[in-house]
Amino acid sequence: MSSNSVSFAGMSDTERKLYIKELVKTGGPELNDYDKFTSVINNISPSQVDYFRKLLLPVLNENTLIGYGFKKPYGYPGDFNLINSIYNFYINEDIKYRKWDLFFQNQPGAIAVRNRKDYFINHCKKLAALTNGEKKVLILGSGPATDVYEFLDNNPENRISFDLIDFDQNAIDFSMRKNEKFNGVVSYNRINVLRYKPFKLYDLIWSAGLFDYFKDKHFIFLIQKYVSFLAEDGEYIISNFSTENPTRKLMEVLSDWFLNHRSKEDLLNIASRACIDEKMVQIDTEPLGVNLFLKIRNADK
Repeated sequence: MSSNSVSFAGMSDTERKLYIKELVKTGGPELNDYDKFTSVINNISPSQVDYFRKLLLPVLNENTLIGYGFKKPYGYPGDFNLINSIYNFYINEDIKYRKWDLFFQNQPGAIAVRNRKDYFINHCKKLAALTNGEKKVLILGSGPATDVYEFLDNNPENRISFDLIDFDQNAIDFSMRKNEKFNGVVSYNRINVLRYKPFKLYDLIWSAGLFDYFKDKHFIFLIQKYVSFLAEDGEYIISNFSTENPTRKLMEVLSDWFLNHRSKEDLLNIASRACIDEKMVQIDTEPLGVNLFLKIRNADK
């Protein structure tokens, strides 16, 4: 922790309240405010959360990404529209909200979300480079499918087909419109991943931003449910926010966005409890270490 962070943590409640009010009045944090604002939020006690949210009420609406998460227009945090906005680095150009969106998009949590998209695309590129026939990818909790769109748009000659699973019809509709020109390569299934029954083997089963919402028992169940649908040498990759996520308190206080953060040890333990041979398991990460990836490779079939 920097010396600045220590001094910010020592601010009185009155100083913090005046600081928040001033930020709202001036249109949001400048770059040199980021550490101070983050420290102020990180040091808010649970009993103070509602009061500080009232101070921020002018920006806790759908005009800002922070407010969009707080309002949850589709009924759940981290919906397809918000994730698509993060992927595309969307910024509201209205002067009243622009700085708030820039702050949001430059936080480690948002950067890690974009990094995991790139991580997925790179895996698809490696898969496409293999020459032994058509490859199949299953995505659990597909959201906006921006990652699929970017891969297909930049790799038109690839031989990968994608099956997308999501419980939200709005997400399915959005991804269908986005990927319309790839009809025949992408299929869509509106169903809960807990109930979906695959009917083929996959070279990659991928899930980003879904398992963070599950308790361990559901996490374990979904490993056991889908691992048997891996093709020979196929991979099952599950992303999960790390316990080292420095954006956690910001997400929880500002956007009422709660996840089940897990460490590398937590993910290894879950794989073990799912009776996966440790030789099949690996933990990977994106560059910031904020998103972890539990990788299960089927090399025994």
